[in-house]
Amino acid sequence: MARISGVFKNEYKVITDGIELKCKTARQMGTKPAIGDFVELDENGYITQLLPRKNAISRKVAGNRQDEQVIAANVDYGFIVTSANDDFNLRRIERYLAMLEICDVECRLVLTKADLCRNIDMYLDKAEELGLTDSIIVTSSADGCGLDELKDLLQVGKTAVFMGSSGVGKSSLINYLVGDDAQKVSEISTSHGKGRHTTTHREMFMLENGAYIIDTPGMREIQFFTGADELTTFADIDKLAENCKYRNCTHKSEPDCAVKQAIADGNLSPARLKSYEKLQREIKTRNKIKTKHKRS
Repeated sequence: MARISGVFKNEYKVITDGIELKCKTARQMGTKPAIGDFVELDENGYITQLLPRKNAISRKVAGNRQDEQVIAANVDYGFIVTSANDDFNLRRIERYLAMLEICDVECRLVLTKADLCRNIDMYLDKAEELGLTDSIIVTSSADGCGLDELKDLLQVGKTAVFMGSSGVGKSSLINYLVGDDAQKVSEISTSHGKGRHTTTHREMFMLENGAYIIDTPGMREIQFFTGADELTTFADIDKLAENCKYRNCTHKSEPDCAVKQAIADGNLSPARLKSYEKLQREIKTRNKIKTKHKRS
């Protein structure tokens, strides 16, 4: 048995018995392996079988196509990486949280570049809206802040995926955890405190303690390919909706809407409700498409 550690145009990298090899798939294979997949190899080193997945973090491919793109498979932990500067975006973080929750992946928010931030508490306060107060790791690759805390979370046999926008410092974190210059790191721009995009493909690394980490490129689009009926990512809105006058309240024009009242009272941001509604529409659309494909 081997595990996919790199996916390229015409070949794969796999880890087997602690050794990394390059190989190709056998012609008869249907579903293409993804980063983190467990596979079987034949005596010639060809991938012949994709083993069942524990989970698969996926999204709809960018653009108008309706295909699925598997970002990582067999994941235990998800680290949403964002820098403590203008990159910090609650709406984007929400979507990463939902994507990980659908796959039953435990997640943490990793704030990077803390050494360049004058008011880190401002970002911690913002994260409270998402219920992440106890799941945040503040880090700095420059002075080592929070890096050991992050490393301690990675346990033998477990797999963590790092997700976030381009230039937020994922590659620097990977280099520290791997103990080598595994990923290229770009210099920080003095004008806006952002690094340039350096990760161009997904790749998995095995740490000395037997844990695995998967680095991913920044994603411009985070559209869901599948979804769950209920997401605790928006548990606050669901709880408010229980007090609406009408059971099927759309939180638009109905009277005695508890969600609209929470917005009026300043206890819920209109942007968060808008994000919730958009996500629900996407999940509903994707589930309809999947049902239609099953019938056909």
